[in-house]
Amino acid sequence: MKTFYTILLVAVLAAPVQRSQAQNSYFFPNAKALDNKIPTPEQFLGYPIGSYFTRIDQVNAYFRELARVSDRVHVQVIGKTYEQREQIIVTITAPSNYSRLEQIRQEHLSQTDPAKPLLNSNAPVIIHLGYGVHGNETSSTEVSLLAGYYLAASQDPETLKWLNESVIFIDPALNPDGRDRAANWHNAYHSFPPVGDPADKEHVEGWPAGRTNHYFTDLNRDWLNLVQVESRNRIEFFHKWYPNVQIDFHEQGTNATYYFEPSPKRHESPVVPQFLYDFQSILAKYHAKALDDIGSLYFTKENYDNLSPIYGSTYPKFFGSVAATFEQASSRGIEQESGNGKVTFPFTIRNHLATSLSTIRGAVAEKSGLFKVQKDFFSYALEQGRKSNVKGYVFGDSRDITLTQKFLSLLLKHRVKVYSLDENLNRDNKVFEKGKAYYVPSAQPNYLIVHSLFEENILKDSIFYDNTGWSIIHAYGLQYTKLSGGVAQGQEVLSARFPEGNVRGGRSAYAYVLAYSDYNGSKALYQLLDKDILVKTAFKPFTVNTTSGRRAFSRGSLVIPVAGQRFQTDSLFRTLTEVADSTHLDVYAVAGGLSEEGIDLGSSNIKALHKPEVAVVFGQGVTSSEAGQVWFLLNQQLDLPVTKLDIADFSRVSLKRYTTLVLPGGNYNNWDKTVVDKIKSWITDGGNLITFQTASAWAINQGLSDEKLAQGELFGARGARADATPVQQPNQAPQVAPGEKRGSESTKGEVKTKAGNMRLDYALQEDAEGARRINGAIFQADLDITHPLAFGVNDRKLFINKNGPVVLQPSTDRYATIAQYTANPFVNGYSSKSNISKVANSAAIIAKASGRGAIVLFADDPTYRGYWLGTNRLFLNAIFFSQLLGRGYY
Repeated sequence: MKTFYTILLVAVLAAPVQRSQAQNSYFFPNAKALDNKIPTPEQFLGYPIGSYFTRIDQVNAYFRELARVSDRVHVQVIGKTYEQREQIIVTITAPSNYSRLEQIRQEHLSQTDPAKPLLNSNAPVIIHLGYGVHGNETSSTEVSLLAGYYLAASQDPETLKWLNESVIFIDPALNPDGRDRAANWHNAYHSFPPVGDPADKEHVEGWPAGRTNHYFTDLNRDWLNLVQVESRNRIEFFHKWYPNVQIDFHEQGTNATYYFEPSPKRHESPVVPQFLYDFQSILAKYHAKALDDIGSLYFTKENYDNLSPIYGSTYPKFFGSVAATFEQASSRGIEQESGNGKVTFPFTIRNHLATSLSTIRGAVAEKSGLFKVQKDFFSYALEQGRKSNVKGYVFGDSRDITLTQKFLSLLLKHRVKVYSLDENLNRDNKVFEKGKAYYVPSAQPNYLIVHSLFEENILKDSIFYDNTGWSIIHAYGLQYTKLSGGVAQGQEVLSARFPEGNVRGGRSAYAYVLAYSDYNGSKALYQLLDKDILVKTAFKPFTVNTTSGRRAFSRGSLVIPVAGQRFQTDSLFRTLTEVADSTHLDVYAVAGGLSEEGIDLGSSNIKALHKPEVAVVFGQGVTSSEAGQVWFLLNQQLDLPVTKLDIADFSRVSLKRYTTLVLPGGNYNNWDKTVVDKIKSWITDGGNLITFQTASAWAINQGLSDEKLAQGELFGARGARADATPVQQPNQAPQVAPGEKRGSESTKGEVKTKAGNMRLDYALQEDAEGARRINGAIFQADLDITHPLAFGVNDRKLFINKNGPVVLQPSTDRYATIAQYTANPFVNGYSSKSNISKVANSAAIIAKASGRGAIVLFADDPTYRGYWLGTNRLFLNAIFFSQLLGRGYY
């Protein structure tokens, strides 16, 4: 009996070792020597990689274990997510390199200075492997564990060479919150044995799915905008190193194979030098061999945008990195049937692992070329800046210090050189005040990112996957000008400085006034209302003598009378001081109500406001990105606890407690007449309905609003997707043959039918239909800045990101069209002439009273990706001021 149990125990103990060896032979078929003192991921986790989805806490714990047992591996925390998960970076290199890591970093940063010499070929090449920016593209984070293990355990001479000649950074999960959302879903619906049927619940995540972060933001569209905390943390690390090679690991549709760059020529940025893109072909041969060796199919040069710095595979290119997207067909679970046979989770992991190691192999072998590419890049960028007809940019608005400092802060995060303005500047009917405006010269090594932040890019091609208009200065709606000559340049600015807000003039026994022209005006307003302070807003401008001097106040300015408050005079003063301090705004004490110009403080044109109670609709059918943007904006800008109502439960929820209901874009067709009547009754009783994009079209079609849609939607517009969690699918239509023209330019293959329609060859389908699409471009509208929804805005010129299909007719009510697209509205990006003509003169925003309530229709998404501040302030105004629409001026 003793012998039996001894044999059994040996067998049980040996099983994990045998499984681990089997996994190593699958994932590392050519591994020659792996140190058995280094635990495999399976030994640490207790299950084979590819049989479960590893949570972030387990991922981080494994890397810390590697760091404990190996002097090649080191872990640092670069920040935390909104859900308090750690963002880590794993540094893997030879111990001799790590002991002088700061020296290596400083030497590497010399690459960014065109005046300094090229790095010696003995210097380590810097490699960054970024996994899982889309949380439900799950194979890549598992790959990070295997890549880390191999680099820690391998005793192969080639691996030792890699470690000596490179510094390798692994970001195991660029989106930890989304990763865990997806991992928990797949683990929860994991079957034993696995189910390959694509219709099985394991493969069909519930809303909002794991692609995005806590606030449903696509972090792979946030590299330039830096709205989300995860993006800001990782960009800070990027700028400490400027890797020579940076890879962004993704997944695509299950029926695809494997994609790596080079990308199509027409998807390349017109400002990034061609020699940087060309280097992809040199590295591609290493990836091709790695996939050939394991028999995996792949494709290149067919899909995916590679022109905009909003992406993790493109942003590094704007700083001289040879960066790339790798896309693996997704199993979306343990295994799934596809047109290429069964796709298993281990298979997807193995492919990404192969290209992870080929990236290191290629970078080390080609490092001299990579050093030259990066050095030449910054010389090229500086020269382009010097050649530019625009010698620099001045931005800033003394009436909106918050917006000015937000933009300055963004520039500095991107390491743009910014200087103070040493004298006042009047240009293009705009006033830029010394000390409150800033100068950005074109002649600087980071000119290409400056160009992306300020310049219009009119794209003539049409086959793009995503947004084509991304200039941040237009999105912010901040005053700026381009200079063709010099300017009085002051000291370099190294940090953004928000002013100290205070109550100017001390305590008042009569009233206080707060200008509303600053972006933080809405934040101050909500804080005041939340503290139960009586606040009024002025419908007309006025000039008063404050206790600190004569001041003019524009429409929307907030008046806080002392009389009628629930607070004693001292308590009111202390509360206003707290609000001024937290919002960086000045509040002015007023001694009396008689104005020198304009209305007096007792005028009926100064109307009382009420604290908003806001609900936003969430759930299957709603565009999750738009719902998340509303949630983010109200949380992060206003500290407003917005209620999230599930679309499926909406019919059972009472709306009485809410002053405002927000319907993001999406599909509301499952709501029956009972729900429509419920909303209509709520509006009549005083509720304010705000709708975006397709929700605006739904509201019109259901009779909630008597406005009208224009005839037909925009051709090919992506619009608000009901699923809201798209998988990046490669376009399946064939590419245009060599020598053929594209889209509407093409004459080859066109035949006119008797009916007068243009018949096209099938091979032209992608280009012809792509030419009709609007994926997101910048259009200009005229804004009625006298309207309450535009309070605080000083310029009638409004820039809007148009990325949806809805076109509204201007209202028959002459005062209800708040913003109307101009006759020539197109500004930036790509749009077909047909779409431009449809948008021209259409309504962008309509707001009108309905009973005791109001309806505000946005034809587009005013909160677009969280960074379109120029329009999201209008959305915030709709929340506060829609309640006043039925009152008019009298």
